Amino acid sequence: MNKLKRLIGYVLFVPGICFYSFILGPLLIAVLLPGGLVLLLLILGYKEGFLVLKQEVFNTLRQKCS
Repeated sequence: MNKLKRLIGYVLFVPGICFYSFILGPLLIAVLLPGGLVLLLLILGYKEGFLVLKQEVFNTLRQKCS
């Protein structure tokens, strides 16, 4: 009985982990990251949000290239 429970547990657990890791995880990143940035820019506005974000991205890229 214990081996049957363990087998059923693996049959349910392993596909769930694979589904989350390879399908749901990247999908959530693709949806939530841009949505969070858009919400942040809506709250902060153009000047305080977009221009500061653009400046920080360029500064980071400049530091990595140096």
